[in-house]
Amino acid sequence: MLALLAAAPALLPRAHLRTRAPRMECVEKFAISKEIKSVSVFDGDFAEEIREAVTQVATQCIAEKGSFSLAIPGGSVVAALGALAPNAFDMQKMHLFLCNEKLPSAPCLAGALEAAGRLGVPAAQVHGYAAASPAEAAAQYAALLESHPAVDNEGALPSFDMMLLGTGADGHCGCVFPQSAEVKATGAGRVALAGNDPRADGDFVALSIDVMCAAKVVLVSAAGAARAPMVAKALSGDFDRFDCPVGLVEAVDQTLWFTDTESIAVFDEQDMEEVDE
Repeated sequence: MLALLAAAPALLPRAHLRTRAPRMECVEKFAISKEIKSVSVFDGDFAEEIREAVTQVATQCIAEKGSFSLAIPGGSVVAALGALAPNAFDMQKMHLFLCNEKLPSAPCLAGALEAAGRLGVPAAQVHGYAAASPAEAAAQYAALLESHPAVDNEGALPSFDMMLLGTGADGHCGCVFPQSAEVKATGAGRVALAGNDPRADGDFVALSIDVMCAAKVVLVSAAGAARAPMVAKALSGDFDRFDCPVGLVEAVDQTLWFTDTESIAVFDEQDMEEVDE
């Protein structure tokens, strides 16, 4: 397993070598593999901490460049985002993009628009995929990201200010599943991918792992005992190349993992075994 390091993330509070703190909402923090992943372990729900992280990055980006680009998934992560205080930062300066979408039902866009409405983000600044075939939708979204002024295109791939990712017990993120054609496209430099997979209920479009890695800050959410084996696999790096997509995600500046005491349990056990040895 990779060594635990006393690392110092640049944007959020410094993570420390594993220490046992008094039981609070966040019971410990540690960094793995040369600051690549900063892990926070919470004793319970961490929706408020997700909102605090988004607020901190948004405030910094708006002050520095006048806009904030945020890529979001669906589900509980968006629900947490939607509970932001409307005055947490200047919502008129935020642009929301989608990590993935199921077609033709478009549930992620519906959730994003609902959250935006509560926050006061203009609907025109919520950027969904086109109502087209998956291939056409992927091509149009790639063109959008490669030209949008809120997205950094100075590098080879579009770079969001921040990306939020949910996870599945199998290690998928967005609609990029283990051993799929989409995860096997990692390294090809593609932006948006079109696919069909029963695990996504059919047709979908998704941002590539390459674009996830091009984001400045990525926050990965993983809670619950069902995700514990996946969290241990992703954080240790002990997996075959295409078996754990979320384990491949390493952002440009900071990769934040928000876990809870249940989802980190298997990783804790592995760490203790290594210490005993």
